[in-house]
Amino acid sequence: MTPSAPDRLWTRSFLLWWLGSAQSALGTALAGIATSFLVLHQTGSAGKMGVNLALALLPGLLSPLFGTLVDRLPLKVPLILGNVLRGALQLTLGLLALRGPVPLELIYAASFLTGLIGAFYSPAAMGVTPRLVPREQLQRATGLMQGSTQVMGLVGTVGGGALVGALGSAPALLIDGTGFLIFAALLPLVILPDRGAAPAGEGFWTSFRAGLDYARRSPLTLGLPVLAFFLNAAFAPMEMLMPARMTALGAGAQGFGLFFGLLLAGLAAGSFAVAALGERVDARRLSAPAFAALGTTVLLLSLTQTPAQMYVLAFVMGLVNAALNLSISMIFQKRVDPTYYGRVGSLLGMVSMAGMPLAMLLLAPVADRVPVSTVFAVAGSLTLLASVGWAALLRREHAAPTPLAAQG
Repeated sequence: MTPSAPDRLWTRSFLLWWLGSAQSALGTALAGIATSFLVLHQTGSAGKMGVNLALALLPGLLSPLFGTLVDRLPLKVPLILGNVLRGALQLTLGLLALRGPVPLELIYAASFLTGLIGAFYSPAAMGVTPRLVPREQLQRATGLMQGSTQVMGLVGTVGGGALVGALGSAPALLIDGTGFLIFAALLPLVILPDRGAAPAGEGFWTSFRAGLDYARRSPLTLGLPVLAFFLNAAFAPMEMLMPARMTALGAGAQGFGLFFGLLLAGLAAGSFAVAALGERVDARRLSAPAFAALGTTVLLLSLTQTPAQMYVLAFVMGLVNAALNLSISMIFQKRVDPTYYGRVGSLLGMVSMAGMPLAMLLLAPVADRVPVSTVFAVAGSLTLLASVGWAALLRREHAAPTPLAAQG
């Protein structure tokens, strides 16, 4: 019997998915810290730790191919398989680390495989929430999902460092691996309505090209990855320059940590606030002012003279970023046909992921020669210009309340 669409928000399936996704965010943050410190403790090399982090991110470039595969499989297959494989990798690495030093090549391989599994898992996960809740509860559910994953990501980042410091990398990896396997065991209890399937006899590359063609059919679906790219690129100056800025202002490493802690707190607060407001907030109309507010906040960072001013802007930036992330998610979920979630979602993820590293590469040659305030001023101005372009695109594209048709 085909499962019917849900008629309320708090079903068993949504509750399991919500809790499991929060645990997954915690595990991902914890795994990254535990593996990085394992490399650092064994080699003493920050450069090799950087290589390990890069290997975990590199497979994200393949996500459009995985998104095509996801759209051709029963949705639970990549979800369950992804958690089983990630759990097995973390447990294996943790058990080896308990016995003594782990060969660096093996750690690199585990990090690369974890990133590869994540590139396969993420496109599948993007299409789950819209299938678990009624359409009128989708915005509230998305805010809850976004807020909880951000909170648990923060807990994993902060608590993960404390856990690794207290117990070592090996026990942290074992805890992480066990968590992934528990989520995999619970996923069969999540009931998903049918989502449709790829046309019978359609080849992989035909399906891949169909996804690209679908994304190009609407300026709005084509513009979403660009919006996400600018959103991530706007954070590059903070990641690169904030340590020097906080040192110059006398706040040092503690101020750096407090800045990003307040930013994440703003993210979580904004997400839960939007979840509470539900459909009273029009996410599509919110996207342009939120985008402009992000540019304004980055621009204001160039005028700050004290750590306290920067802390206030960090929290505001978190609130704005929450609104913008929610807008991207809602436009994606309501505008894209569910049979294309994997392909369009993976394209969105890949382009947005490239924003920060590309911006860092552009900043690297001038970061030590140009005043920090100038960099923030330029970054904020460019983001404001991009927000004007996005607002113009929204005015041209009168988004329909239903997804773009899959055919025709």
